[in-house]
Amino acid sequence: MTAGAAMRMSVAALAVLLVSVAATAAPSDPDAACFGNGKISLSARAEACTAMLQRPLLLPQQKFAATMIRGQAFFAQRQFPRAIADFTAAIALDPQSTEAWSARGSVYDTLGDFPRAQHDVSAALRLAPNDPGLLNNSCWTHLGKREFAAALADCNRALAISPHSLQALDSRGLANFLMRRYPQALADYNAALSINPRHAPSLYVRGIIRRKNGDLAGGSADMREAGKINPEISEYLAHYGLADAN
Repeated sequence: MTAGAAMRMSVAALAVLLVSVAATAAPSDPDAACFGNGKISLSARAEACTAMLQRPLLLPQQKFAATMIRGQAFFAQRQFPRAIADFTAAIALDPQSTEAWSARGSVYDTLGDFPRAQHDVSAALRLAPNDPGLLNNSCWTHLGKREFAAALADCNRALAISPHSLQALDSRGLANFLMRRYPQALADYNAALSINPRHAPSLYVRGIIRRKNGDLAGGSADMREAGKINPEISEYLAHYGLADAN
């Protein structure tokens, strides 16, 4: 087993590692603050992980995990360059980590840099080609690049593996909508909303479709409700070409 293979872990295995490490640490120890799941601010968690990473003789697993956690803290604080730097460092520590590739791809996706996002998602998919979450992410980044047929293919693959995936149903709904396949899009959004009636993206685009179909009151109600759940929903979806098809 190589050093990289020894570090490689799924999200579930990583969580087990973090809990076990934090459980043996003193409350004031950076391990507990970095890895623990107690109430702590994002900035405090990032600082604790930084302190831990400066410690000599850190185990490879701990270095990888602390780097990933700090990157996620930076991402959540919208400190995107610092998040990218950490996820890039994590990829260097373990190029076979789907979590690290996917995390960096998520930052690029948030920034609207869809070519880089697709590169990272594709790297993760080469490692786990049948992961429905990664297939959904690939679908989403293809949408950002306006590659609708490729997006639809990835969403269909994701749903063949996980038929009740809320995210994949929502993504395929947007692919169908942008391809002006409105009946298929409406069916996808209805299915997504049967799983989570408060899913703002699905509500918002379903509202547009309902208005196109002549149901002005119902469509407007969907869009208003989506705006209450997420006031930035229309701006968010505009990155994926929604305004062009609206």
